[in-house]
Amino acid sequence: MPQKDYILRQIEMLGAALVAIRKKILGGGAAEGEVETRLQEVSQQGGLALDLARAATPDTIRLLIAPTGEIEPGGCWLLAETLYLDGLHARAIGEADRALDSLAKARMLFLLLKPMGAFLVGFPEASERIAEIDALANDGGPDG
Repeated sequence: MPQKDYILRQIEMLGAALVAIRKKILGGGAAEGEVETRLQEVSQQGGLALDLARAATPDTIRLLIAPTGEIEPGGCWLLAETLYLDGLHARAIGEADRALDSLAKARMLFLLLKPMGAFLVGFPEASERIAEIDALANDGGPDG
């Protein structure tokens, strides 16, 4: 049980870092390269490098996140949220292809998490992020 509590605290800490990154992306207050650097750091600490996730196919990501077929929700959520933010950032800086790719991968991961409901108190549920990604695909945007 202590190890599970430690892992949850780590996920919450990384989740809080992702919330801060999201605010910078949406608020436009990030210095050049800051968002990229922070996303890379969080993804690395979460167990899967962002560059690898960007290069991998959705099927490969699914295998990496659930090698035994069972999803580890913490790692899956962290990667999904990181890819979601990568897509938002890419969209904000005019990298449309990367934005679409990262958002599609994030959506796929959030779909894997959706049946699990709320994972961490205070963080968005998968269905909320799926709706935001769908709104972006229809030229809407996240609520902030």
